[in-house]
Formats: sequence, structure tokens, C-alpha cells
Amino acid sequence: MKAFDFNPNLRWLFCMTHPDDEISVAGLLHRLMGLGIEIHLSWTHSTPVREAEARAVFSMLPPERLTFFGAPDGEIVEAIPDLLPRFVELITRVQPDRIACGAFEQGHLDHDATNLLVNLGSLEVGNLGTSAASPSPPTPQIPIFEAPFYHTYLTKLPRVGRFADPSDQEILELTSEEVEFKVKVARSYPSQRIWSNLIWANLRALVTGDGSLSKTERLRLQTHRDFLTPNLPAPLRNRVQASAKWERWTRVLRNSGILEP
Repeated sequence: MKAFDFNPNLRWLFCMTHPDDEISVAGLLHRLMGLGIEIHLSWTHSTPVREAEARAVFSMLPPERLTFFGAPDGEIVEAIPDLLPRFVELITRVQPDRIACGAFEQGHLDHDATNLLVNLGSLEVGNLGTSAASPSPPTPQIPIFEAPFYHTYLTKLPRVGRFADPSDQEILELTSEEVEFKVKVARSYPSQRIWSNLIWANLRALVTGDGSLSKTERLRLQTHRDFLTPNLPAPLRNRVQASAKWERWTRVLRNSGILEP
């Protein structure tokens, strides 16, 4: 199954975590919209200011295609039990053929929580249920594609826009118009420091050999669904497992009963 499939009959749902995360797929969004393909977007966290910024970016879309859950920044993992029924409602309403979200790659607990919500929500919509949840839930019937945001939360200078393991990734070469839209999106969140952060991240990517962050985008079909094991190559996986944030992640999920011990 191709990640970048521009079949006009497909309906896409992009489940972002924070308003501005869609920068990672802005070129893809521009291409889909230009082809008249139906897209919907959601953001797990939002504030009135960040919601207004996101709505301005996507003012060309009908307002009902934009969903804001308003979950608190940095506390989405604790809010998963309350958010899950709302994700189920969203997926049921949209009936997407494809869902795209941030990769489960331990860059931010909120990103990982949104990824888990997408997976569990898709399972429930597919009538597979979540009553027998386990660290490795079944494969959802709706294909889920991951985009690299950044990883890991062990460092103040995370790797941006690239997967920790590039195996099975697909790369989209962006046109000049798509690059222009990507830059526009990056500059459309004045309440955040995203533009200056991306300038430095792009310079770092060029120095380290990752290449320009603005000229290509990446997706991969999600296959890793053991949410109690980091999706990272060793020894990075081992370092994450020893961190306080990973301990918080596993403790909250086990205590809430979302996943079996």
C-alpha cells in the first residue's frame, strides 16, 4: 500500500497533536487540496489563540472539517480515557480511508498519546473493540500512516523531520508551490517559537546530512503497535526506557487500564 496515494476517491483524516504539527505534512496537504481530495484535520491540544491560528491557515476548508479537542498541553496521556470516546466519534463521523498522525517515536508524550488514541479509536470504529486491550492491539482496519515530527525527548536538540529508523519510509518530493505553502504554515503561528526553531533545526539537518527539511516529506505505514516498548533502535530504545518520561508513560497507561500490564 502506497503512503502517497492521490486517488481522488480517498478521504484523509490528519490527527495532529498541537496546532503547528501539520508543518510536517503541509506539502502533502497542499497537494491533496489542490487535487480536490477530501481532507479533515484534528488537533488534540489547542488553546483559543492556537485554534485561531490553525483556522486561519486552513480557512479554505469548511469549518466542520477542523476539530479541536482542547486537551491540556503536556497532559494528554493522562486524558486518554476521556479523549478516546471523542476520537471514536470523530473517526466514525469522518469515515476516513486513511489516517495520518505523528509517529510513535518518543519525541513528546503528547505525540505518543495522540498516536495511541488514533490506533485505539480506529480499532473501536472497526468493531474490533478495546475491551481486550494489550500492549500490542490488533491492526486497525483503517490504515494509519505516521509522519516524523521529532525525537527523542531525551535531548533539547531533537532530530526533526526524520524517522529514527527510515526502513519502509516513503518520500514525497515537494514542488516549489508546496514548499512555499510549507513555509507559510511554519510562519503562521506567531504565538509559538516554531519558525525560529525550524530555522535552527533545518541548519542542523543540513550539517548532519539529513538534508533540507522543507523540500521533502515522509510517511510510513504504522506497523509497531507495542505501546509499552519504545519504537526506536537500540541503544536509543534502552536510554528512553530508563527515562522518567517513559516511566510516566507506562505507569499512567497501566494504572488507567488502557493497556494490559
